[in-house]
Formats: sequence, structure tokens, C-alpha cells
Amino acid sequence: MLDQRVMWRNKVKLFAILSLVFIMLAPSFAFAEENDHSVKDWNYVALGDSLAFGIQSDNTAGLGYADFVADDLENVYRLASFTKEFAVPGLTSEGLLTQLQNDTETQAAVSNGDLITLSVGANDLLEVLRNNPENLQNPEFVKDKLEGVKDNYIGIMGAIHTLNPEAKVVVMGYYNPFYAYPAEQQTVFVQLMKSLNQIIEKIANQSGSSYVPTFDAIAENYSEYLPNPENVHPGQEGYRRIAEEFWQTIKPILPISSERIAGMDRYETAVKVSAHGWESAETVIIAVGDNFPDALAGAPLAYKLDAPILLTGSTLPSTVKEEIHRLNAKKAVILGEEGAVTPYVADQLKGMGLKTERIGGKDRFETAAYIAAVLDGDPAKAVVANGLNFPDALSMASHAAEKGYPILLTRPNELPEVTETVLSDFHSSIVVGGSSVVSDGVLDQLPEAVRYSGKNRYETSSEVATTLNPADKAFIATGADFADALTGSVLAAKTKSTFLLVPPTKVDDSISDAADMLGVRHFTLLGGTGAIDESVSEELLEQVK
Repeated sequence: MLDQRVMWRNKVKLFAILSLVFIMLAPSFAFAEENDHSVKDWNYVALGDSLAFGIQSDNTAGLGYADFVADDLENVYRLASFTKEFAVPGLTSEGLLTQLQNDTETQAAVSNGDLITLSVGANDLLEVLRNNPENLQNPEFVKDKLEGVKDNYIGIMGAIHTLNPEAKVVVMGYYNPFYAYPAEQQTVFVQLMKSLNQIIEKIANQSGSSYVPTFDAIAENYSEYLPNPENVHPGQEGYRRIAEEFWQTIKPILPISSERIAGMDRYETAVKVSAHGWESAETVIIAVGDNFPDALAGAPLAYKLDAPILLTGSTLPSTVKEEIHRLNAKKAVILGEEGAVTPYVADQLKGMGLKTERIGGKDRFETAAYIAAVLDGDPAKAVVANGLNFPDALSMASHAAEKGYPILLTRPNELPEVTETVLSDFHSSIVVGGSSVVSDGVLDQLPEAVRYSGKNRYETSSEVATTLNPADKAFIATGADFADALTGSVLAAKTKSTFLLVPPTKVDDSISDAADMLGVRHFTLLGGTGAIDESVSEELLEQVK
């Protein structure tokens, strides 16, 4: 797009032009169907004008929609490389066609690309508007101009498909850049832009490519997305909004990937999780590995401290010691009283040169309350879960951690006094689990409580993920035990992933439905095949679209 808006000088004969514009919308050609091409990581090439380049609303260079699309790919671990060096501010459709036909570097990049996005065509009209606006009063000129754009687009798509028949090509439609002008001045250009978009969409579809509309998306909030009425370019939020539209188109065609983080046992799996997510850590969280109560509320604290959760038995496993050394940790926060994590373990940690702090009460409810006190801050909500079983609290753990919500525990039919005391500082709360695990009577005692639940632990996990914690990638842990979900929940929060519980040997329908609804593109399974069978991974990859 051109860098500056121009003032309209003449009123255009709208109806005469439009009657000819719509004659143009019948490009007819055929390319071969795209092959089903799955790659582990994608090389992403952004072609086109100043929107791909990233010109801002103040005419400086910055992040464009392509940069945010690249971020989306990197977020799901699918970006091999990204370039927008071939995007040129002011580029017309003829300019891009020439670039593809003659520039060997552009040709090489396209040939190597797995994903190619392009935005081009608006400058063909804006160029006229800047230099010879009176030509827009000539229906024959408008017809020829749009015919030229159509022919160039056919050539562009043909060149891309010739260079790389297997590339995924995603083409952008344009928005109304003149929203702040009087209606009679912007109407003609809006109609021309819509006609241009129809041409682009039709050619994209006929070439086996994808089309991304942005007209309505930007119209949702012109003042936020196009903050400078004197400039056609979006601000950062506008580029983010355009990228969201691109991502909704790209995500379904992006093959799904998975990985597994696992050790020989839960202690080693916790170490593997730590190694996966932390190059170093000032602090580590130490929790007992064979019982859940004291550790259940630990994820928000671990997230706040940017600390992995490591597990121990009555003595500190050698693999845990090695991981603490690798992390170069200086402090260990122990969850639970001495009946949970023994004094001997605390002495071992001190012997390694770590300062130790123990957070523990006389029972699980008090320990959770003490953890909430250490969290401090001013969280908007508190999470309340059944303290006599682990699944529901762990379904909420990664979301609570990322939001900074403390996890408080209750009995099914009785709210412990210490929990009630902590909740007196909150104006709202989240209850996780159905009325059989947290009764309606308990719920009525909570501040403005909202319940998230299903008929079993897996449906509850699904409800939490889809309603509160949507994401493009998901951590998967067994719902039959607590350890892997506990240690993995912090890494899930750290990587902005959702969290789902599964049975050990199959995928509950509610979980596959949730993953499908969210459009998850990457799964991280926690624990070995004894915790989650390999068939679970295969089933997820097959069922999620």
C-alpha cells in the first residue's frame, strides 16, 4: 500500500463503474490440486506490499502481519525459517509478477517455501488515486485496471505453483483504509476494494490456494486497528488482528505434531520436564512423589518463581540431585510438613548448598492456604477444588498458575475454616468439579463462585481447557495418577499450552472433542507408555482435525 493517504478531488460515477466491475469477476483457469504435503517444520515466505513488510501507521518499519503469523508457527514448534525480505512497500501486482519471473532470489525462496503468504493488489488502485484520481471517473479505465490486476494475479499464482507445486499459498483480501473520510468520498473506493477482493478470492480458490478476508475484521474497531486516519497502514493491534485471520486459515492445514517427555519413573519424568523447560533456575520446588495432597496447590507458586517442580521420596533421588546441579539452583522450596518431605531430604538439599524454605501446615488444606499466602499479589480469583482427590485440581493447575490464582482445597461437603479465611480476601472464585466433589452447599459459601465441571474427570478437564484455557498446543497427562500432571502443569503454563487429562490407554471422547474444537496443532505427552499408552498419541493425531 502507498505510504500516505491522498485527498479525494472528484466524485466518481459509482454505478457506472460498478456495473463494469462485476463483469470482471470471472477468471477461468486451472492448476493441479495441491498434494497433501506434511513437513515437520515449515519454511515461511511472505511476499507482497507494505502490509507484509510491516509499515506502521506512522510510516516507520515494524512488525507486520507476517511476523505475527511466524510467531504463531513458532508457538506450535513448526517454524523452520521465516523471511519477509521480498516484501516491498508500494508493490503492485505487476511488480510482484515481475519479481517472481525475474528475481532469482525470490524464485529460490518460493521454491523452498512450505507456506507462502501474499498481500498485493491494493496499490494498483491507490497508485491511481494518488497520481490520476480523475481516471476513476472513466468506466473503461476502471475495467482495464481491474482486468490487469486479474491477469497479474493469474500470472502470480501460476508462477508460484510452477516454482513450488506443493507449497501452501494463502492470499490476503483488503480492508477499507478510508473509514474516517465522509461517506460519499469513501464509498467508491470501498466498492472498488470489495471488487478487488472478489477477484483475489476467486483466483485463490481456483488455484487451490486459500483466501483470508480482512475487511470485516478491521471494521470491528477502526480506531484501534487503523489508529492514524491520515495513513492507510494498521497499527500493531491491526496487524495482530490480520494475523489472527491468517492463522484461522493456516491452522487447519498445518499437520499436527506430538512429542513425549518421559523418564523411567515419575521422578525422572519430573527431571525431564525440568530439562525441557529450564536452562537454569534460581529456585526449585520439592514435593513428595508418592502422595498428592501437599503438592496439589504448588503449581501457581512454581510458576511465579519460574521454578520447576521436582519430586522426592524419603531420600533425594540421584537424578534430582544432578538436575539441581545442572540448573545451578540456589534455593529449594519444600511443599508439605516433615511427614511429607522428610527432614533428611531437607538436610540433603542444605548439604548441596541450597537455602531451604518449607511451606507446610498441619494438613493439605492448611498447606494450600500457606501457599496462597506466599503467592501474595492481588489475584482476581481463587480456585477451589476437592482436596481429597487430585484430578480436578490438576485440570485447573496450569490455568491457575498462568493467571496467578491460588488453588485452595475443600472437603466435598465441608469448607475448612482455613480455606474460608483465605477466601474472605477474594471477591470471586472458580470451583472445579461437579457437585459430588464440591457440593452446592460448599459452593454457596464461596465468593461469587462459578463452577466448571463434567460428568467425570475427563469432561471436567475438557470444560476447563475449552472455556478457560484455550490454546493451539496441549499437554496431555494421565488422569489416573497425579505426579506427571503436577510437574508438567508448570511447563504447560510457561509455554502457554492448555492441559488435558486422558485415561491411560484411550482418549475419552470429551478430550478428543476439546482438542478438535481448539484446533490443537501440537501435543506434549507427559510420562512413559505405562502412564499413557502410545495408542493415545496415535488416536489424538487421527481424531483431531
